[in-house]
Amino acid sequence: MPIFGPRVGHEALFDEVCKLLDIDRKVKPLIQTVIKKYQVPHPAEIFIEPETLLRALNDTELAEENAELQKLYDAWFIEQHGRT
Repeated sequence: MPIFGPRVGHEALFDEVCKLLDIDRKVKPLIQTVIKKYQVPHPAEIFIEPETLLRALNDTELAEENAELQKLYDAWFIEQHGRT
């Protein structure tokens, strides 16, 4: 594995999408928790597949994070598709 050069793989893609979407450093761990909890095989899928966030929104174990999860869902899947 090269020491220098671009990172590759699913985690690198996830990190790049987080940068592109300007994901707050405080929110990124929440997203990673959801990815791990629901065993998302390719972490960047969370940005294009709404089902995972919908499951998290209905999960009582994540109830304290519901407001932040709802913001993410709205930003990624409602506002981006012109449905408000």
